[in-house]
Amino acid sequence: MSNVSGNIFQIQRWSIHDGEGIRSTVFLKGCPLRCKWCANPESWNNAPEVLFFRERCSGCGRCVQVCSTGAIETENGTINGFARERCGGCFECCTVCPTGARKKIGSTVTVEDVLKVIKRDAIFYRESGGGVTFSGGEPFVQPEFLRQLVASCSRLGLDTAVETCACFDWDRVKDIFELLDCVFVDIKHMDDQVHKELTGVGNLRILENIASISRVHPKTIVRVPLIEGVNAGEQNIRKMCEFLRQNTRVEGVEMLPYHDFGVSKYKAVGVEGQTFTAPDADKIENIKKIILDYGISVLDFK
Repeated sequence: MSNVSGNIFQIQRWSIHDGEGIRSTVFLKGCPLRCKWCANPESWNNAPEVLFFRERCSGCGRCVQVCSTGAIETENGTINGFARERCGGCFECCTVCPTGARKKIGSTVTVEDVLKVIKRDAIFYRESGGGVTFSGGEPFVQPEFLRQLVASCSRLGLDTAVETCACFDWDRVKDIFELLDCVFVDIKHMDDQVHKELTGVGNLRILENIASISRVHPKTIVRVPLIEGVNAGEQNIRKMCEFLRQNTRVEGVEMLPYHDFGVSKYKAVGVEGQTFTAPDADKIENIKKIILDYGISVLDFK
């Protein structure tokens, strides 16, 4: 099944934050959520797309000359916009742009294409206790592609992990979890309506899936993006702890204070972004204490 194909937007080699040891992180494209603080908005759409960094544009006009669909908007000879709905996806504008203002994000690859990159660093995975992590976007948006990637890595004896928002049909993907060595799963907010306002979807299915994952996988780690004024309040943290204690068997919780690394990419993908803040050190320490008081381990972010 190495000819099964899917869409990715990056393979990050020598990653040290997505599991144990030295890893390669494969970022799959596509996500059912639209988190207002997302660090990778270029991962939302499944298909390859054009990012337009307006501030880098020199106005040379080469993109206008090669665009056959009129997606690049001009006024009095000046480039002033990008009509994404008219883009035909030829990516010629990216090829001719001399300043990097237009960049193709995403590519369609086979399982074998990904394995060729992964295998380059196999010796380092084994020496460091590392492996391969599948992230996104949401990897389970492309279940068959993910299934074959994980199975292929397992056959090679490589440690595998996945980062997921847990928004999927459990029955369609539960077999994949049997092959994984580690699962990182996000909890964004415990209130269903607030979760929908923040991410575009409710959290009922997500919480059910987290419980299901933890029952079948002994190494399930919950990751919480801590955002001031959003989900870092004591009431929300306690609700999360009660849910985890009553419904799951997770290994522990990793706290991920908010960062603004993705802010510059929002305009490039044609959406409005927001800037948030992380809780201060004292509040993070108090959150850690609350989690520990519930008998849940707090793990260092890897």
